[in-house]
Amino acid sequence: MKDDRIIYPELVEQSHAYLLSRGVDVSKDVVYRHMIKSHLIDQNGQPTKKAIDEGLVSEANDPNSLALFKAQNPLFLPYDDRHFIWVAESQEWAADLFVAKDVSKRIIDGRAIGNKHHAQAVLKYLEKQEGDNHE
Repeated sequence: MKDDRIIYPELVEQSHAYLLSRGVDVSKDVVYRHMIKSHLIDQNGQPTKKAIDEGLVSEANDPNSLALFKAQNPLFLPYDDRHFIWVAESQEWAADLFVAKDVSKRIIDGRAIGNKHHAQAVLKYLEKQEGDNHE
């Protein structure tokens, strides 16, 4: 019997696992293709020179690196680093309101991959919070 499993590069496996842990239901194939399209990795799964030079992939693979976080979460690549903060208590990166709303809108209108129902709920919650703060 032949084993037809596809073995994906480590960066794809890490990115896929992280996305699943965040509730983003996406296939490894989609992650792989998106990482290639975004020039994060080559077809062999190695980080591209461009990705390394621009700090999108860390050669040292520092688990707390914002560049690594963005590499594992391609939805956040278009946003400037100033929109992110390291939250020491939870040992993870957090995005500001602008990014959270914009990513939700991109998922809802199909410009980004993600759970549309979750994105709608997040956007509704954020807009309600914003409205409560203006009263």
